[in-house]
Amino acid sequence: MRSHRKLRNFYRFITSDTDQTCLKIPKKFTRDHRKQILLNNNVLIIVSDDKVWPLVWTVSEDGKLWLQKGWPEFYQHYCLTFGHLLYFKHLGKSIFHVRIFDPRYQELYNLQPEEKIKNNNRSFEVTVRKSYLESSMLYVPVRFYRRYLSSKKKGVRCVLQMAQGGSWGGVKCRVYEGYAKLCGQNWKRFSDENHLCVGDVCVFELINAVEKVMRVTISRAC
Repeated sequence: MRSHRKLRNFYRFITSDTDQTCLKIPKKFTRDHRKQILLNNNVLIIVSDDKVWPLVWTVSEDGKLWLQKGWPEFYQHYCLTFGHLLYFKHLGKSIFHVRIFDPRYQELYNLQPEEKIKNNNRSFEVTVRKSYLESSMLYVPVRFYRRYLSSKKKGVRCVLQMAQGGSWGGVKCRVYEGYAKLCGQNWKRFSDENHLCVGDVCVFELINAVEKVMRVTISRAC
């Protein structure tokens, strides 16, 4: 029978100034999972605060694997410094959940679900990134999906309504291990017709749990 290699997790300490610009992946993890994680160049990093970061692999001439493109922004956003510990849980392919610990090994950015819901009014906020527009999708906090959209189903169809008027039905929302996303042609139509741009902040508020209707408010980046 064909054997299936067990997913392997790993951790990295922030130990030098080099870690500000790129992060080296441990040799053993690279050796065991190289073919799987290099199926594409993109990497998804899901942090305990439910933020999703699209990064890009870099392979050096000697075969070592690094997180480089997008890593400096990640590093600065979480104010990483000497002694911080990052624990990477491999969710499959090039998707990882990351837990961040300070030098005293206290976990950071790990809120209870209620704290992530804005004002307890069943809403969440997402900042539009370039990769979201290129791939015609937008990430949804997985805890929001499981709590308010469906605790059992892997996919539902939502209705999106702009606060200023207009409705887009049949928008797919799917959940995977560790993340969820809005996707499909109807999501692309919503994105195009409302002229979403990089840096726009979208607030999604569930106003009808039965019909999965979400009101969307967009704060424009410019």
